[in-house]
Amino acid sequence: MKIAPPTSKPQQFIGLFPLLVLLAIPLLNMYSGAFYWPDSGDMVAQRSFNSAVSISLFIGYFWFSFRYIHQNVASSLISLLVKKNQLGQFSVHRQKLTKAFHHQIVNSLIISSMFMAVLAFLGDVSNESYNIKGISYIASFVTFSLLTSLFLFQVRSNVTYLLRQVLPGTNKSSDYWASFSVITKLSLTNALFALGLLTVLPIFWFNVVVSPLEVIAVVSMSLLIVAYTFTPLLKLKLILKQQKTRTLNQGQSVTNNHNRDDRQPKVVRAPSEVCNSSDKLKTIAALILVPVSWGLVSMVETLI
Repeated sequence: MKIAPPTSKPQQFIGLFPLLVLLAIPLLNMYSGAFYWPDSGDMVAQRSFNSAVSISLFIGYFWFSFRYIHQNVASSLISLLVKKNQLGQFSVHRQKLTKAFHHQIVNSLIISSMFMAVLAFLGDVSNESYNIKGISYIASFVTFSLLTSLFLFQVRSNVTYLLRQVLPGTNKSSDYWASFSVITKLSLTNALFALGLLTVLPIFWFNVVVSPLEVIAVVSMSLLIVAYTFTPLLKLKLILKQQKTRTLNQGQSVTNNHNRDDRQPKVVRAPSEVCNSSDKLKTIAALILVPVSWGLVSMVETLI
């Protein structure tokens, strides 16, 4: 994966490779025997089947998210650099972002290895895991935990980089707030991708009895993901609100001094809103899809 600028050359659909991954993992699980329809009442087999399906969907979703986010970051970076007349610095920023991405891969590998070590210590990795079925399942689970960590790194790090390393130095106030809006939209897009994860989550508990402890765990994890991914967006809106307050104070000062000086100082004005109605509708739709996905899973359970 790399952050590349848009070109005039025809490019393949960004979801092609994730789609191939999404198809390849279930085929691998079917070959190993980990992917088969469980017998009625066999909760252990049902949970294994649910995990195989969910992990396959998650991995494909993560690959698509990374490709889309990287293209979005490249477009946002170009937009910010054009307003600063520094488009020639694109390759420098791309190298820094790529280096940070590689560091995040290493950190995700460490986190994934630690998680698997904990599972082995708790006894979830048995001798049965050394056959082809167990190896296939473990490989998928390690990939899933690695990509989950990497995704959580990515949804915030790129926004932070643009906000701290690229946005400062924008001379014109109009260009500054236009760039600020671009970063805010990027943060919103990343948050919506994170909400998409929650729509796949119900498949883990398809056709099984959900304990109260699992309900608490799922709700807590969902709230943590939402808080983690939406915090940068809320901080950006707070910055906008503070600038509006400063603009209002400057406007009042200009009015008070108007009689003493005919020349009025230029007031730096922030945009009234950085998210348009389309962005708000996307956010509402993403939030609604989360309970809808649980309802669809429950509906399918009643039909089987």
